[in-house]
Order: sequence, then structure tokens, then C-alpha cells
Amino acid sequence: MRFKVQLSIDKNAYGNALPFSYQYELSSFIYHTLAKGNAEYAEWLHENGFSLEGKQFRLFVFSPLLLKASVNKDINRLILVDDVATMQIGFLPERSTEEFVKGVFAEQRFTLGDKISKVQFSITGIELMPTPEWGGEMRGETLSPICLSQKNEEGQVHYFSASAPEAGEAVINNLRNKYRAFYGKPFAGDTAFEWETTSEPRAKLITVKAGTPQQTKIRASLCRFRLKADNELLRIGYEAGLGEKNSMGFGMVK
Repeated sequence: MRFKVQLSIDKNAYGNALPFSYQYELSSFIYHTLAKGNAEYAEWLHENGFSLEGKQFRLFVFSPLLLKASVNKDINRLILVDDVATMQIGFLPERSTEEFVKGVFAEQRFTLGDKISKVQFSITGIELMPTPEWGGEMRGETLSPICLSQKNEEGQVHYFSASAPEAGEAVINNLRNKYRAFYGKPFAGDTAFEWETTSEPRAKLITVKAGTPQQTKIRASLCRFRLKADNELLRIGYEAGLGEKNSMGFGMVK
């Protein structure tokens, strides 16, 4: 289930300079909005969620803000041009009904930024988007970068590109794990799959919790792609994201 969220930008509140890396703050806004709307739902999402072998799958994903902006690399900011923006949010859990999502997000106001600058946004509308039909194949592109990684023997995380030899297995195994976490049973459908990037992936380095002791950097890929797989896995990828860290804004595709 995917929604298009319409936003207005109040430049008079704090200005129009937005840090490049704002995904963590946007993810926090989504969590807090769910908590205000339904404490029981938020506790289930955050504390229990869907787990598999100790790993949590929160099974929602969101796009970056879709807006007009100029880039100021000297201060690492986006300078917002218009007074409006949009974004998309996708939910896999069936409890995320249209009425629930529209109710908790309607007319919410939030601020994104850091100690240097921030921008205030207001939600002016939210609408349910139609679910595509794939016929066993998804050809698309990333709205937010796909994060793929593996740990070495020392426990260090290695991020790799969506065009790396191991990328296809990583994408499909992640979808199967999401299926198992959501339905509580292993995926038993068609196991055949094909994955290829149809454009040269562009690396993105995203800073999470910038300016804090917990600051980390995540490397991910923007690209066009073709994924051939069982339709149920394609639906999960569309509604909950491809790859890892979807609830932090990675892996939303169109």
C-alpha cells in the first residue's frame, strides 16, 4: 500500500536551507506520527515488528522529498526553490489501512534539519496510489538509493553496489526474508529470479545522525534496474523497499 503525500514549505519559519542528509529525521517523524495516532500500533511496529532470526523488518519505506532545489556544496545544503513538495510512503503490513494512514498523517507539521539550518513542512494532502501489475517482472528505477551490505569475519560492514556480482542474490534473499518475517513461513513460490542494473549505478553516501556521537555513513546506489521474480516478492519490494534499511528511507523504487 503506497501513498503520495503533498507538502507545503513554510520558508518564513526557519528558512529554506535543508541539509543533504535528512533521511533519519524524516524516518523519526514517521515513527512519532504513528505513535501519536495509535500507541499500540507504534509499539508493535517499533518493538515487535516482524522479526526473523533476531533481525527486525519494519516493512515500510519512504522516498526522499520530491521538490525543486539548488545545490550549495559549500555549506552542504539544498536551497529549496518552491513552496510545495511531495513524497511517497509505502507500507506492507495490512494493518496500515488507508483510513489509518490518512488519519494519522493529515495536517501534520514537522521540521527537518540540524543545528545550522532547518526547514518546516506541513502535510496538505495524502492519497492512495494504485498498485501496479508486473507479470513476473519489474522494470524501474530507484526513488531512494538501494543499500546492500555484508559483514566480514571481523564484523565490519562492507557496502557494495547494485551492479556487484553478489547484488542479485542479496536483493532476492532480502525479499524472501521479508516474506518469511511477514507471513511467518518460508517463501514457497517460484524461486527463479533475474537481477540487472540497466544504468550505471550512482553511489550515494548518506550521513545518519549527523553531528552526534552516533553518526554513521551509509553507502548505497541509485540506478535503473530489471528484476524478474515471483509477483508476491515483487509486491513486497514495491511496498516495503528493495535491499536494507528501508524504514530509514533506502530502497524505494518506482
